[in-house]
Amino acid sequence: MTEENSERQPGTAVSPDSVSIIVPTRNEAANIELLLLRLSQAMGDAPFAVIFVDDSDDDTPQAIERARARFDFSIQAIIRPPARRNGLSGAVVAGFRAAQGAWVCVMDADLQHPPEVIPALLARAQEADADIVVGSRQAGLWGPYGLSRQRALTSQALTFLARAWFPRLLKNVSDPLTGLFLARREALDLDALRPDGFKILLEILIRCPGLRVSELHFAFAPRHDGESKADFREGMRFFRHLTRLRLTANHSFPRLIAVAAGSALLDTAVFVLLTQLTGWPFWLTAVLAAELFIFLRFAVTEKWVLGGGHPVPGWPSFRRFFVSNQLSLLLVRLPLLALFVGRWDWPLALAGLLAILVEGAARYALSEQWVFSRRGLTMWQPVVYWYNIHDILRLESEVILPELTHFATAEPLPRVDIQVRVDRHGTPSPQPGAIVYSEGLSRFGFGVAIMPGDYTEVVVSPALEKSPYALYKSILEPVLRWAFGQRGYALVYGGCFAWGEEATLVVPAQDKGKTEAVLTAVQSGARFLSDDFTILRGDGRVFSFPKPVTLTGNTAVPATKSRFRLQNLIYTSAGRQAGLKLSQRRWPAATFNLTLQRFLAPPKESVDQLISGVQYTASARLLRLLWLDETLDDFAPLDMETAVANVQQRQAAANGFPPYAFLLEKLGQDTLAREQAVIAAALQNCDMRHVLVPNGQPVSANKKNCT
Repeated sequence: MTEENSERQPGTAVSPDSVSIIVPTRNEAANIELLLLRLSQAMGDAPFAVIFVDDSDDDTPQAIERARARFDFSIQAIIRPPARRNGLSGAVVAGFRAAQGAWVCVMDADLQHPPEVIPALLARAQEADADIVVGSRQAGLWGPYGLSRQRALTSQALTFLARAWFPRLLKNVSDPLTGLFLARREALDLDALRPDGFKILLEILIRCPGLRVSELHFAFAPRHDGESKADFREGMRFFRHLTRLRLTANHSFPRLIAVAAGSALLDTAVFVLLTQLTGWPFWLTAVLAAELFIFLRFAVTEKWVLGGGHPVPGWPSFRRFFVSNQLSLLLVRLPLLALFVGRWDWPLALAGLLAILVEGAARYALSEQWVFSRRGLTMWQPVVYWYNIHDILRLESEVILPELTHFATAEPLPRVDIQVRVDRHGTPSPQPGAIVYSEGLSRFGFGVAIMPGDYTEVVVSPALEKSPYALYKSILEPVLRWAFGQRGYALVYGGCFAWGEEATLVVPAQDKGKTEAVLTAVQSGARFLSDDFTILRGDGRVFSFPKPVTLTGNTAVPATKSRFRLQNLIYTSAGRQAGLKLSQRRWPAATFNLTLQRFLAPPKESVDQLISGVQYTASARLLRLLWLDETLDDFAPLDMETAVANVQQRQAAANGFPPYAFLLEKLGQDTLAREQAVIAAALQNCDMRHVLVPNGQPVSANKKNCT
């Protein structure tokens, strides 16, 4: 068998919808049979083929040949002669060229990549409509679990270095150096790849930009047999490859490095000469030299490095360039010179050059939106939380969601409909088909990218991780409304309680009386379904949605009344309208809101904390609607047309703080229409009545009044 003469087991044609599993091997004879057995068990009836690309010096080719007779799926072997061996990356690309299926999956032969993960990778790719799904190794502060401390630290250091060189291209991937991933074959530009070394995923992510990327975390298993191929030689090869990628991914980068190096040397020389010739204080000569080269460096960068070919040439760019340089001079270079020269009495040339180099690194970090802070370069992974909403929607989130505590589950979900994750490197990058909202403040501001579909990814900026209420109300609630609508349900604005199997939906005309009516009924013995929003189905079935209750003057317990007044001034419809107007004027209203909620959380308590012995019910049959109003006769009948119009009007007005309305519109202009159709169908057989809302008094909603 040679590279040009691959063999396939007779009678096993490859389906065009199959997965081609590419396994680069080098001295893995002891692992072949067990790997194929586990692949056969994991894939079941799904069509797949295995392509070994072998660079071995042992009897691995013979082990592959012996295993053919045992399995009824396609097994192909590409045996590369020593002259054609160009590392693991080259082996994988050779496998790509031989593959025929719609998907290609890359994995190691040592069983550290569990074959049982492949069906999950494929399901995630299809659900997310992704071009590539990265198998991200579970990791902690020191690096991936399952590796020795030395190898884990090495992996973490290489990840750090790769992110430092490619902060933007790698910001959507937590583990860019993993060896397990699945890709859509047609999405890969094989002619653009220049494989070298053992990190093929990094090569693909850099040379094939624009891919829609998703991730799936997996537990990295201990090596079954053999030894790691990573050594000092491969490490040096990685550094060389990284440099080549950096130079070719950005053709202006070599010029940028030349300008930075020349500027640092000239700046240092002028600083030393001015200090020695004039006798002026070192801080004054440092400032004069820096100001001279700020203008010179910008002019050369603008004309020679970039050639004016960037989005904001001229004065706007210079303004930002000038401000960032002044800040770095004041906050970095001068304090360092004071330490090096003033305290330690270092030679001027050494002190000046080192201070300038550190200052340049600080400016680079600033220009790349602070990507180097807060674990920004590592592959650390957060805790994951799961929420199952009546088996209608299942969520996986890297942020704990207090509003969905009732639906929390400790067990991983068999299927995920919505995934919430945090882009820990700044503003989420827009992927193909994404809905993006950003206020331009990177990791410190409001930013979200939503990739909608049967599997919906919601990627948020780090600031939202600390403001889960803002994340839920401004982002996740419109996503839930859209997703429920896609499945034939409506997340309807209104509280709900039930006497036995008979449910009552309470909808207020003016954001007044709803919570009091529901809590009054619950205190009288009714079972609680929801306070704020209720899940409604067209056949008249309601499902509980018990979020924490938003406190008001009538519902706040004495210990909380001192703070809820200020909070309610902010979290009212008037506050939302003010935020919308600020947002329309391009003020960072959403960032202001999330910052406020981080330090002054909305006034919320669970029903259990407000009422002892509360009874819950998951579902009931909707039999009546109470429309709360300050002007109408108490318990007067409400005709069907008016009732439907009123509820739909409140539904359309139930928007949260920006960008709630923007996201709801972008997710689907038919969302409100879907909700209205469900509402109209569900209210067909309901008893609908006006209920007078007394000024400052709870609404009476006991069993007698509701029957």
